[in-house]
Amino acid sequence: MTMRLLNMRIALYARRSTDEHQMASVEVQLQEAQRYVLANGGTVAPDHVFIDDAVSRAEFKKRPGLISLLNAANAGQFDAVIVRDDSRLGGDTFRSGLVIQDLLETGTRLFYYYKNEEVTLDGAVDKFMIAARSFAAELEREKTSQRTHEHLLTKARRGLVVGGRVYGYDNAEVLDGEQRVRVEYKINEEQAQIIRELFKRYADGEGLRSIVKDLNARRVPPPRAGKRGTGSWATSAVWSMLRRERYRGILVWNTREKTYKGGTKVRIARDPSEWIRAEAPQLRIVDDELWFAVQARAQTQEHRESRRGAGRPARHLLSGLGRCGQCGGPMTVTNGKRSYETVKVYGCAYSRDRGKAVCTNTLRRPVDGINNAVAKWISETVLSEELLLDVLQNVRERLAERTTKTTTDLPRMEKEATRLRTEIDRLITALATIDQKPEAVIRAIAERQEELSALEARLRGAKAAPEAIHLELRRMEAEARTRLDELKGILTRKPEQAREVISMLFEGPIKLTPIETPEGKRFWVEGSANLWALLAAGCLKSASPGGHERYCTSKKRRMQGYQMPLPVQILWN
Repeated sequence: MTMRLLNMRIALYARRSTDEHQMASVEVQLQEAQRYVLANGGTVAPDHVFIDDAVSRAEFKKRPGLISLLNAANAGQFDAVIVRDDSRLGGDTFRSGLVIQDLLETGTRLFYYYKNEEVTLDGAVDKFMIAARSFAAELEREKTSQRTHEHLLTKARRGLVVGGRVYGYDNAEVLDGEQRVRVEYKINEEQAQIIRELFKRYADGEGLRSIVKDLNARRVPPPRAGKRGTGSWATSAVWSMLRRERYRGILVWNTREKTYKGGTKVRIARDPSEWIRAEAPQLRIVDDELWFAVQARAQTQEHRESRRGAGRPARHLLSGLGRCGQCGGPMTVTNGKRSYETVKVYGCAYSRDRGKAVCTNTLRRPVDGINNAVAKWISETVLSEELLLDVLQNVRERLAERTTKTTTDLPRMEKEATRLRTEIDRLITALATIDQKPEAVIRAIAERQEELSALEARLRGAKAAPEAIHLELRRMEAEARTRLDELKGILTRKPEQAREVISMLFEGPIKLTPIETPEGKRFWVEGSANLWALLAAGCLKSASPGGHERYCTSKKRRMQGYQMPLPVQILWN
């Protein structure tokens, strides 16, 4: 029995796809991987088990387990990774190979326990085999997707349920004895009453915001939105309901296509010629007269929004980054008054759009005052020489800790290397005295030579680590000092660039909470600064290849251990 994992620090990775319904799939993978490790003389630390559950093989951005694995490998936390097979790492012809390449280039070894195989990139043949397997996995994923889509297409043409729940209807099972034959839509009369009310009020000229505030004030249960939901009505939800043809008895399906771009799932609008439309008069909730009255007004509203430039990029410093400290809703920019002057102000979007039943924070403060205070605090406190030195000292201490641990292992590793060399010498001597069937001895020599080569590589790395770390720290310090000046300059330029700096510097949202002061109500602004982001400021540079974005994202994730709370600031405007 080979002991190819002897004295190695081992990590495990398991992934269950969205189309794999066996709940034990991840557990089985980990159990089998553990058996493989034990059989090959290795051990697994509890904090070196990485999991992605219910994640497609085509997804590469929303993969916390895989990203954590790559970050830990880059930090040198283990020597080898055990995975069931290549399909667990991904199912994209190009991206799967990049993941494997990124992993192996950290010096980490990769093993597939199902095939008892080590993955290498030693030559063109190795690279071709990885690409061929990734191609096969992607092809199988496409075929599965096509079969699923064809099945749903048939159900849609029959007017059956092909998705989740829709407000106004229940999903009713049709049984043949105890066996479910199909699932059909059935009108939910209580919700249908609300839908008719929405259509009537909008057709009569009432605004979406007014309707939503009233629904929330009356505590009318809103449509379910899963993890995205806030338990309240939103103007966007009402707007989509007013445009839904299902309420006039016409089912429309296949309007969008789910696909993967940039390593993550996206929805793409299909050409109207591909849409599936099925008449379903039994599902009608509103009559044609009311329906067309609503659509006539909605088209006018859409024209106005297009002229305003709806959907344009954020232009203000905290747009999309600031959150209401009272309800957690987004902070938005609207027009306000200062004396007789119209100015831009920050305010809670939920309070404005959903009413006091959702959030009572009605405070609005000038954008310029808040932006200037936030930018000044970041420039003077976060982007400071003193803070940079603190960060580098923290890094130096942690790396020194890791180096000490590595050098402590040197005597044990050298002793193991000496033992392997002795065994190889003895086997070579024995080989010279054997007349027949030397295959077993040759195989034993090869196995020990493989272990010795890997161990010697680790020894060379451990001995060179102190000097390498010293040089890396000097390089990081020089780069960070240059970036301090760059970032300070960016904060005074275009808001789009300054917003990118802030999103990189802070973990989580920047909260704006209303408080009472002697001068009246003001916003109390707080957040958590990610100090390590100072050293990754180079990610702001544009014109980079596609892989650079993934590297910067991973690098930012690795910096989560270095944080400092942003001291409370009262912004006097």
